[in-house]
Amino acid sequence: MKNDFSSDAVFNIVHCYRLAMRSELKANEIGLNSMHVKCLSFIKKNESCTALDIVRFFDKDKSQIARLIKEMIEHKWITKTAKPEDKRSLILSLTKDGEVLATQLSEAQAKVKQQMLQGLSQEELDVFNKVSEKMTNNLKLFK
Repeated sequence: MKNDFSSDAVFNIVHCYRLAMRSELKANEIGLNSMHVKCLSFIKKNESCTALDIVRFFDKDKSQIARLIKEMIEHKWITKTAKPEDKRSLILSLTKDGEVLATQLSEAQAKVKQQMLQGLSQEELDVFNKVSEKMTNNLKLFK
């Protein structure tokens, strides 16, 4: 089997997706970056979320996540509150502004996804999902 795979194809999809999301969200105007988007979405989906949960899920170092959390608190997108059963552990929650932003994120993702998938059949999407899952699993060997 001929191997004509180009990593440029993966880069182009990711790059165009990020540009579309940034444009849709007007991310530059509000100081939003891709890790903010990922973390806000993660916090919204996971009640009782802690910084350690984010570190583990995204496989990032603690200092990077600590800086990210500090930025999101400064933007008033999240708050930290002590866990009732363990005061040393802090729960991250979305503020009202964070909830509004998370809703905007979801709406932007839906709009960009709709545009991205135009003209693709369900069969093409199934093949893409299967192939990208295999490639992702192959790359996890580099950890």
